[in-house]
Amino acid sequence: MTNLKDAKEADPSLMHEGSTDLIENTLSPGLKAALRGARRVILVANNPAIGTDDFKKLAVSADDVVVSFNTCIKSDFLSPECTNVFVHGYHGQEFHFFGLPCAPAVTQLFKQAKRGCYTILVGVVNPLSALPNVTIFHDRIPLPALQRDYPTLRKNGKPFAGPSTGFNAMVVLEHLRKLDGYQYELLALGFSDEAGTLWKGHAWEYERAWLRHSGVECIVVSKPPKRWFGWFHK
Repeated sequence: MTNLKDAKEADPSLMHEGSTDLIENTLSPGLKAALRGARRVILVANNPAIGTDDFKKLAVSADDVVVSFNTCIKSDFLSPECTNVFVHGYHGQEFHFFGLPCAPAVTQLFKQAKRGCYTILVGVVNPLSALPNVTIFHDRIPLPALQRDYPTLRKNGKPFAGPSTGFNAMVVLEHLRKLDGYQYELLALGFSDEAGTLWKGHAWEYERAWLRHSGVECIVVSKPPKRWFGWFHK
C-alpha cells in the first residue's frame, strides 16, 4: 500500500500517480473489496438524537457498508449482517486514538461480523505499523477539501485542529465513489446541522458548507432536539 505520508507534499489536486489512485491504494484489501461491492455506504454521526426508527428507515442490508466514528455512541444499533467500518482520529499530542480501545458493543461486532469489520485510522503523525484490515492515513489526507482548501486559522488567528474524523471519512468516501469500480450511494445520517457544536477545534462552517454542496445524501433525524451539541462529535 502507498504511504500517504510520503505523498502529502504532492499537489493535492493531482490524486493519480500513473494509473494508481493514492487514496484507493492506501485502503486495506478487504475494505477496498467491501466498498467496491457496496450498494450504499452509510455514515452514522455521533448524534444523540439518532433513534431506533432512524435506523429502521435505512433498512440496512448485507450489501451496505455502515461507517461509525471514534466513540461510536450508536454502536448498539449496528448490525453484524452488514459490513461495518470504524474510523478513529488520532490525538497526536497525547498519542492515542479517540474511541480506542473499542466499547464492548463494538468489540462484539468484530466477533459476530458476517460481512466483515474494518478499521480506518486518520491523522496519524507518529510511526505506526500496518495491521490486517486496518487502513492508516498519515497526517493530512492529500485531497483538496482536507488539505489545500481546509481553513488553517480562525478569525482571531488561532489555528484549527484540522478536519474532524467524520469529515475526513466523508471526503475520502466521496472521492472513492467517483473512481472506476465503485458504484455506491453515499448517505450521512445525523450530520444534518440541527444546532451548534460541543468543541470548537474544527472549521465547522467550512465542513457544513462542503456537505451541503456535495453529492452526499444527508438524512435528517426523525425527532431532532430543540438544541443539540456535537455535530461530527468525538
